[in-house]
Amino acid sequence: MLKGHIDSLTTADFVEGWAADDERPALRIEVIASEDGKVAEGRAHLFRADLADARLGLGWCAFRLRVQPYANALRRQTLTLRDAATGTVLHEIENCPIRDDLDLPCNTVEAAVASDPTVITSLNQLRGCQAALANFVTRRGVGEFVRAAYVYVLGRPVDAPGLASYGRMLRTGAITPFGLLSVLADSDEFRSRPRQLASPNATGFVFRV
Repeated sequence: MLKGHIDSLTTADFVEGWAADDERPALRIEVIASEDGKVAEGRAHLFRADLADARLGLGWCAFRLRVQPYANALRRQTLTLRDAATGTVLHEIENCPIRDDLDLPCNTVEAAVASDPTVITSLNQLRGCQAALANFVTRRGVGEFVRAAYVYVLGRPVDAPGLASYGRMLRTGAITPFGLLSVLADSDEFRSRPRQLASPNATGFVFRV
């Protein structure tokens, strides 16, 4: 289902909100102002904790887009959020609120990683994906999920003891699919060789079916 919302403009000249489509991750959207026409365009592909908790777009459907000319010039206009591919209107707002904001430079490795919509900074950022993980198990089977989990988290094929043990735990409900990812990410093996994990918007996220 296609849905979205414009939350606010900001004093750093951004428009923020979210847009989600169950069939299309990283939805391309545009914002139209009643007097100035198109003022922003881009992807709704950023993580937001409240969206993950609400199970919207797996939590990865927020946007923060630069507006032209200035946010202050747009606050009294009607703003329309549209799906850029189809023109479908997702939300309209008059007298859009504007919040104080700073456009901070991205000048550290940590800041660059945090701003990258293709990787996660914590496994907790996948908590909105639990239904998608369960769907993978239903459609592909327990064994395939364990194999995919090992490749995703540890970057290697599963060993026979791991396949048997975790497969049994998943079948009996002793562990959830998300729980298995958490266990692998908390393992000594992962901690000794940490690696960046793909977000639901990236091609390396192997659990979309």
